[in-house]
Amino acid sequence: MSSNSLLFAINNEGKVYALSTSGSCWREFMYLGLEFKTLSAVPHFLWAVGGDRQIYLHVHGLEIPIRVKEESYENERWLPLEGFSGRLLPTDRYHFSSQDGTKDRSIDYIRLPSMAWQWEGDWQLELTLDGQPLDHDGWTYAVDFPAQFGSVKQWKSCVRRRKWIRYRKFSAMNSWCAIAPLHKDPTQEPFIDVSIGGNQIPYASAGTLAVWAITAQGRVMYRVGVSTISPEGLKWINVSIPPNCDIKQISVGPTGLVWALLWSGRAIVRKGVTKDCPSGEAWLEVKSPPDTKLITVSVGYNTVWAVSSDTRVWFRKGIEGTLVGNSETAAMGTGWLEINGNMIHISVGINDQVFAIGESNKSIYWRYGITPSELTGKRWRTIQANMQLSRTSSSTSIISSSSNPKHHSLSLLNENVPELKTNINLRNSWEESHSAPIENTLPLKPSKEIRPKKNSNVEHIDLSGKSYETTLKNPRAWSPVRSVGSVVGMEAQPDSDSSVFDLDSGMYFDEEVSQTAWGTCDATWTFIEAGACSIDTVQAPHWFTDSKNAYNTDITAKWRFQILDSLKSRNILDVDHSNYGLAIEMKGWTRSCEARLMCENNSSEDSIVSLYWHASENTGTLSVFQPDGTIKFILNLGEITSIITSSEPGCPRITLTIPNQNQKIIKIQFASEMEQEEWLNVLVDISSQINALSGKPSNHSAWVVTNSGDVLNWDPKPAEHNTDRNGSYTKEFQVFGKDIIRGFTTTLHNNFPPGTILNMTGCLFDEINRFHINLQGPEIKKQRHNIETEVTELPLHFNVRFDESTVVCNTKKSGFWGVEERHVMPLKPGQEFSIKITCESNGFIINVNEIHFCSFKHRISPESITSLLIMGPLKLYTLEYSSASAIIGPDEMIWRMMGGYLRKVECCKNGVIWGISHDHRVWVYTGGWGGGVLKGIGGNEGIHAMTDTQTYCVYENQRWNPLSGYTSTGLPTDRFMWSDVTGKHKRTREHTKLLSRHWHWISEWMIDYNTPGGVDGEGWQYATDFPAPYHGKKVFTDCVRRRRWYRKAQIVTEGPWIRAGSTALLDVSLWAHEKEVSLWAVTLAGDAIYRTGVTAATPTIVIYHLNMCRVKSKKYGR
Repeated sequence: MSSNSLLFAINNEGKVYALSTSGSCWREFMYLGLEFKTLSAVPHFLWAVGGDRQIYLHVHGLEIPIRVKEESYENERWLPLEGFSGRLLPTDRYHFSSQDGTKDRSIDYIRLPSMAWQWEGDWQLELTLDGQPLDHDGWTYAVDFPAQFGSVKQWKSCVRRRKWIRYRKFSAMNSWCAIAPLHKDPTQEPFIDVSIGGNQIPYASAGTLAVWAITAQGRVMYRVGVSTISPEGLKWINVSIPPNCDIKQISVGPTGLVWALLWSGRAIVRKGVTKDCPSGEAWLEVKSPPDTKLITVSVGYNTVWAVSSDTRVWFRKGIEGTLVGNSETAAMGTGWLEINGNMIHISVGINDQVFAIGESNKSIYWRYGITPSELTGKRWRTIQANMQLSRTSSSTSIISSSSNPKHHSLSLLNENVPELKTNINLRNSWEESHSAPIENTLPLKPSKEIRPKKNSNVEHIDLSGKSYETTLKNPRAWSPVRSVGSVVGMEAQPDSDSSVFDLDSGMYFDEEVSQTAWGTCDATWTFIEAGACSIDTVQAPHWFTDSKNAYNTDITAKWRFQILDSLKSRNILDVDHSNYGLAIEMKGWTRSCEARLMCENNSSEDSIVSLYWHASENTGTLSVFQPDGTIKFILNLGEITSIITSSEPGCPRITLTIPNQNQKIIKIQFASEMEQEEWLNVLVDISSQINALSGKPSNHSAWVVTNSGDVLNWDPKPAEHNTDRNGSYTKEFQVFGKDIIRGFTTTLHNNFPPGTILNMTGCLFDEINRFHINLQGPEIKKQRHNIETEVTELPLHFNVRFDESTVVCNTKKSGFWGVEERHVMPLKPGQEFSIKITCESNGFIINVNEIHFCSFKHRISPESITSLLIMGPLKLYTLEYSSASAIIGPDEMIWRMMGGYLRKVECCKNGVIWGISHDHRVWVYTGGWGGGVLKGIGGNEGIHAMTDTQTYCVYENQRWNPLSGYTSTGLPTDRFMWSDVTGKHKRTREHTKLLSRHWHWISEWMIDYNTPGGVDGEGWQYATDFPAPYHGKKVFTDCVRRRRWYRKAQIVTEGPWIRAGSTALLDVSLWAHEKEVSLWAVTLAGDAIYRTGVTAATPTIVIYHLNMCRVKSKKYGR
């Protein structure tokens, strides 16, 4: 089972998912604004048709990047008066040519095929010839150009040449890359289908691929030059089809075999597909099964599978992959065989494994039991892999049917159709691929072309686009869609502007922390693609739940029960300590100081802060008083969820988060840094004791870094132990004093999956007409006259109507109510009641006053429930919410300050945590707690010294005036003459202060000559005005200029972190698989590297491996 093997699928929202054979979760491709209609894949290469009906390419999973060496030979001839010169004879080859001299390879005109490529370095000489070193100038000599060249110059050497080389790399890895359309207007002839295969064409060179496509006009297009080193190919050529054949779908197998479906339900097959003729020679007709029409077909190595319009599945007998190029029977097969099951789409994998989408529930199925000797398999198995819950919807089970196998005859299409030999020049139609070959964009000498065979129906059309300027120079020039992250789409032309191929023209995204829930659920799939999926039939992936697991005999072994009984007996002996008195009477202590309480408008009030702590009772309070002694408020220390620093230069502050209070965030400013650090130490220590937090957190904890560099950790283990009740977790909501008449809403943090229970007790008012209970989905913002929120999804609406003497159960979907289910009234006004709602797999079970009342089948997935609403004239006594997993809301997550100072932190489930500081140094968590301002709080174990460096920048701005030139006197509307990068905030070198006493300067103020955009000799950048783009060269229209000054500062602190090597990194990512941890990182130079041997026991193993690719990453600081 290949680790790179992936199964692709599209859901009903047009989003692409991938499922790895070594994993168990569907991974959604980054959604960048474009839905997809169809997919086709081979290993590492995915072609797709987008919602805009254009074709896109996605290259992924390559361990070694695509790297191509461009070569150009510089030729010179010896002349009697001049010696060796670039002036050649008219019969000679070009000055810069290919190795055989037939193509012009001028270095100045060799461009990247598209913006998906990047140069690696500049042109350089190759100083070896057949393994032998050459002189520093790299010349080789010969009698004449067709002769053999050698490294030694002789008296008869009349010509010489040397080879220039330059490497280019495909840089559009793991992103969607747009393929240029056929015409300047992409809507003129959009695509409806695309298919890739041919990766196992017999005797073909390694890396060969075949891409076929169908346009909306019914034309069949073949992509020339597609390979593993040229994933975009060169250009499209039209392949003629028989008359009255309108094709709607096409499929290419690994051997290059092409099957196409017509709108009439018939199929045609391309014969003669070989390594020498990859586009084939002619079409053969295959009739569809009787009384039905084919709607989809998929070609494998030795198989062809299809689905008919009545959702029946068909297998084509007699396909032989190794003979399809030379045998019509092997390509067409011998007959149809019906397979049980009802499917709407089907796809064949690399080793003829079959996947399909069910008709009724739109689930994905795998055909179990397919082997080389049994290509039809045995039965269908449902794939039940985890995926993002927010992307799923409920569905039903598959309905299978079976019928008799059928056999149908085939006939050869009319071979007398006249061959189309058009030579249409579409240079003005911009139809050339964005990956156009160099030789097709430069002037060529006449050369002989290889003529197609006489019986070929391929329509060869010259789709070369002539040279054009960039969009800035020619507004009519077209560039395909960039909305999916593509950086390609413009042709590489000799006179194109160099900015088209700027290495910095890529698209980047801000760093975000995604906290997506994963779980097993059904999804509505519309398309499945298995062309890149290879299944090991002996060791199938972990995608199935219906497999018969081997019974573990050790579970019932006698020795196991003996150990369990011994463990249970340890708790039998109870020691009663109630009669013992306290040896020492513990009393609480108090600490007070004068401080300032920060308000929302950034103002402050003088206050007195008093802390009370009673260690034996594990309770404490924080009181804030007015200067005259009156109380402002008193906080329970157990309600604090986070304590962080929020200091500014000269203003030492601490921020407390209390979600359950009216004022959720409290900022306290202290008189000195020493006092602030003492209070921070004490508050963190007390909060950790109250919440039973100490030492190393569990492996499944979460880590974050604040803007101030504080490292925080949330450990779910204590919360899970505190709420566990016999395997069930229950949360009781505070409902005392709540106004139920106007509506009481609370969040259900675990949603409402099967196994969840909601219990409530209360009393009805004497005068009551109705009340209702809603289990509802998330609120959606809608803008009418103003922005409003509305709940459009109600999986359960329980409405008690006393005015109608009935109880109504219903749902609301997409804002519309469903069909009501009415039941007899079980309650009376003024009586006490209890209602219990239990979610099961089929529906909700509702008990009233501990008696079963009714059941309500699911119409909307209960996983979409996010909140509860109770409204009506009643009073609630209790409200309990029970779930199979720990119920922890965001307001209940206790974030503990761990110590240290970092910019970024990454963790994995094995407990390996890496961090990166602002100076790009790498740190690894040691398992300790404390250090720095938290000194002594958790002991000295694992605490090490830490340093970090930051760069402070200010901008000097000047405006030009006719009398004195550039001066610091600007217009009244100008920005500050000394400012930050935005110009909105005044920043001067003299008033730039360090953040705290732990920082110190390590340099003086200096001019930055590496400012983005370029600078002149004095560091200035020029622009027409301050908001305009800056450049390094002054022009006549530049009226303003600026330059950047910088100064470096360093912090010295301590924390539970240790350095990991000396390689500076921009970014790092960890992923744990069993005991091993995969660690990838990006260096300052943009190289992608990975580290091996990282485990929980050896988290700092220093074995880096360079991945030969260059990665663009957002830079942080200097």
